[in-house]
Amino acid sequence: MKNIKLKLKEEKGFTMQDIIVASVIIFVFVGSVIMLMTAIYKNNIKTKLNSQMTVYAVQILEDIDKISYEDAQTKTGQYYINKYSIPNGFKVSLEFENYGENLKDIIKIVNLKISYTFKGDTEEFNVQRLKIKEM
Repeated sequence: MKNIKLKLKEEKGFTMQDIIVASVIIFVFVGSVIMLMTAIYKNNIKTKLNSQMTVYAVQILEDIDKISYEDAQTKTGQYYINKYSIPNGFKVSLEFENYGENLKDIIKIVNLKISYTFKGDTEEFNVQRLKIKEM
């Protein structure tokens, strides 16, 4: 009897149940880490794209401020895409509206829309600014 108890105590190793439980725990942990890293990567990319979008909007609006009233109305989103080498993923829309019937030849509303699509999500940045005719 003592021989059997000594033999059981001396046997070392893992049972199949121990290996299965450990494997499940490792797979759950690794899966959680991969999902977390993927979410962090996606948010990092979106943050960079949002900051690029803001920089492009500032550049375009500063350029519109520099040029004359008449020249500003001839510019399009494609013109600024080419001028600032904006990548293909971004879309730029530039529209001019009348400020009012009495002031339509003096003041225009500049509507600038910049957008991009990443992983099926579309982010859009809209800005309005007045362009006043220089006298």
